[in-house]
Amino acid sequence: MAQFKEKLARLSKAIGEDRIETDWAFIDQYAVDNLRPRAVIFPRNGREVSEVVKMANRENLSIVPRGSGSKIGMGNASLRLDLVVSSSRMNHMLDVDTANLTITVEAGVKFRDIQARLATEEDRCYLPLADLTTSQDEFICSDRSNSGCFLPMDPPFSETATIGGIVAANSSGPRRLLYRLPRDLILGVRFVAPNGDIVGTGGKTVKNVSGYDISKLMTGSAGSLGMLCEMTFKLLPLPEKMETLLFSFGSFSDGCALAEAILETPLLPAAVEIMNPAAYKGLGLKDGPDFDPGAYVVAVALEAFEQAVNRMREEMMDMARVRESRGNACLKEDDHRRFWLTVSHLQSSVAKISAGLITLQLSYPISLMKEVVSFAEKTLSQKDIEHTILVHAGSGGCLIHLIEDLNRDGARGKTVQATQTLLARCLETGGNLMVKHAPAGLKPELKMWGEPGSDLLVMKRLKKQLDPSGIFSPGRFVGGL
Repeated sequence: MAQFKEKLARLSKAIGEDRIETDWAFIDQYAVDNLRPRAVIFPRNGREVSEVVKMANRENLSIVPRGSGSKIGMGNASLRLDLVVSSSRMNHMLDVDTANLTITVEAGVKFRDIQARLATEEDRCYLPLADLTTSQDEFICSDRSNSGCFLPMDPPFSETATIGGIVAANSSGPRRLLYRLPRDLILGVRFVAPNGDIVGTGGKTVKNVSGYDISKLMTGSAGSLGMLCEMTFKLLPLPEKMETLLFSFGSFSDGCALAEAILETPLLPAAVEIMNPAAYKGLGLKDGPDFDPGAYVVAVALEAFEQAVNRMREEMMDMARVRESRGNACLKEDDHRRFWLTVSHLQSSVAKISAGLITLQLSYPISLMKEVVSFAEKTLSQKDIEHTILVHAGSGGCLIHLIEDLNRDGARGKTVQATQTLLARCLETGGNLMVKHAPAGLKPELKMWGEPGSDLLVMKRLKKQLDPSGIFSPGRFVGGL
């Protein structure tokens, strides 16, 4: 322990004593899978991150990068944990160039603050923010007056998540149907590699890469290949009109029929989601439509020019009427924003019910959506496991929250068995199943990343080449990398 303090003392001379925290009572809140780090570091820029990484390399100390912690439970349990490196003080928006529809931000900036900064002069924001001021303490902007755009992402935990964490997890939500994934929006990154080098790739133009696109490599790497420091993204103008259509049905099959019909048309909704009764109830909407208990709900987000939204609303209302929807509602502007913000918080809402929450992300061919989701519902119901289902109808996947008291007799075993059964079914279709969240004690019994594919060999080679000492997030990534 004395030697470790000496190492930190040398580090403090390079980055500042106030950047390092070793008080046990404090660092308890930075534990990863119940594993407490020996110290938490708060660098303010890439240079300081580089100093930390170089020291970790010399002393063979492991590092886990951390943003707000909203997704820190993803992945396998850590094999070892010496340092948590937090991005919370790297929280500046370095260049807000709305005229050219780009933004460059540090990894610790919160997603909500980016959207608030990009709000129009009429205080119209992509998120339902009552106060559009941000928590940033510094802005360096190319253009302060010509705003009215947004960063077209729709991640879970959208009020608390940092942009670095979103990119590291390649995190997305229902509206990826229209806006795609974070990896499709990123133009460039600066990150600290496992050897301590500061690497910058890409730039502010769309065609900015020759050879391998390192920006895409870092996106979704979950902190296993280095620590993200800065990112540049493409922006879009705010949609002229935003609405949400909600339709209730008596069964998943009926709701699925409407979703499939919508997706077969040339219409371009931002999201098409199907919720089972427990998921809709879990949203806890205070002023939401009063649908019949037990109803399956199809939620369709419309974000486009006014004429396009009006046309989509009319046609979808007709389609739902033909398919005998039990009820419908239309949420406009602020209500639309609040609804999708609530959807992004579904995991947090459900977690209040069950401390043993397990979140599964199923993937499969879109054509097999009805078959796979029906199989999942039947499997979980037969095992008497309470669950919510949120189907991303347009992207070939769904999110399932298992609400189970794992201390109950037999609950642990049947939950693991159900997860294995669903994984096997997804694999049969050519898909996979990822466990997005699970109690730390249960992780060794689950395949957190599903079944690795043939690309695991490439991942292993990349990890060995970029991080030969295995200091970044050891064991947490696919295949135990």
